[in-house]
Amino acid sequence: MVSRRVKRGGRQFWQEFRDFAVKGNVIDLSVAVIVGGAFGKIVSSFVADILMPLINPLIPGGNWREIVIGPGLKIGSFAGNVLDFVVIALAMFLIIRVVIRQNPPPPTPVSERECPYCLELVPIAAIKCRACASELPSKSQS
Repeated sequence: MVSRRVKRGGRQFWQEFRDFAVKGNVIDLSVAVIVGGAFGKIVSSFVADILMPLINPLIPGGNWREIVIGPGLKIGSFAGNVLDFVVIALAMFLIIRVVIRQNPPPPTPVSERECPYCLELVPIAAIKCRACASELPSKSQS
């Protein structure tokens, strides 16, 4: 027979897990992983089906993914994966750059001002400069 303490601990565990799983960050991360996987497939298809057929005539042997050095160094496959990575990284950089431009960070609130006598930075609410001991004009006068 299972004790009440074990049952309560099990319920508490599942409650904590449910709270964790439905948090916004976990759901956002899950969506990002799924979308990222789909985006990776699109980029791989772009590289393999559009970009590389344009480059294949320049490569002796034709199929660049099957280029092998020695008994098993699959240079073509590796180069394809590197190219996929570069295209994905470039696309993500451009997307993030556009998003950042559209949503600039909010301006930081002013927390300091300049002492008019010694030009030292002092807290905005200060009434006396800590550097030169001058009385500062009130915030409404500055």
